[in-house]
Amino acid sequence: MIRRRAGFTLIELLLAVILAAVVSGVMVRLVMGDMRFAEDREAWRTARQAARSGLTVLTADLRMLETGAGVEAAAAGGQDITVRIPYAFGVLCSTTGTSSTVTLLPVDSLMFAQPGHSGFAWRDDIPKTYTYVPSSLVTLGAPSGPCTTSGITVLPGSRIIIVDGLVPATLVKGTVFLLYRRIRYQFKPSVIMPGQTALWRTLLSSGTTEEVAAPFDAGARFRFYVGSGTDPQNAVPSPLSDISGLELAFDGRSDRTPRATSGPKVVQFSTAVFFQNQTQ
Repeated sequence: MIRRRAGFTLIELLLAVILAAVVSGVMVRLVMGDMRFAEDREAWRTARQAARSGLTVLTADLRMLETGAGVEAAAAGGQDITVRIPYAFGVLCSTTGTSSTVTLLPVDSLMFAQPGHSGFAWRDDIPKTYTYVPSSLVTLGAPSGPCTTSGITVLPGSRIIIVDGLVPATLVKGTVFLLYRRIRYQFKPSVIMPGQTALWRTLLSSGTTEEVAAPFDAGARFRFYVGSGTDPQNAVPSPLSDISGLELAFDGRSDRTPRATSGPKVVQFSTAVFFQNQTQ
């Protein structure tokens, strides 16, 4: 008697191979779809992170600008601006015309201790404008005598300083003073991410520069609010003293192009910053 061996026929084997190929194709498509979704999500996250990081740093700085001369320079295109950022306020106790004793209002110690002092400014109450005086020297721990003699109250936690720089010798006691730092913000090529655009922050008194955030799209820039207007403009106003605020149009960009897409992801982030120190 001839016994037949148990096994698979050729047709069964072919069907099994075809079924395995179909299942494998479905699994590959699922995996590739998940990978594309993950890459797409990561690209959007990178674009949002760049925009938010830049906004966080600049918003704190720019709110304290004053309208008269807070913006020192601005390049066409709105991708390069230089600002005078106040970091401490006080009032005049006495002056010789070249050296002035000032009592400062209490200020955050970390903000005050940051490097980059550029000078001081004093406020003229008649035209209601600030006059900026470059000065590299601030003497801390000055005696309180000139303030008490002038009838100026020294608040608890305040600092008494001496600043060197020319002011009118007849300047009225109690005149508002501020200390400022000159800072330049630029959108220019990134070092951390070659081939991308980054936001740079430079302390002009020392030349210290840092890459704040990257990458940004080519459309990232500063726009300008003029006077009491509510719509920002791309053109740099003339004179710069007309600027009452800035729109931070920080278009974040992903550092790579996700698969099956035409280009990097771009997130349009913007916020308006109106200067708090109005001259009128």
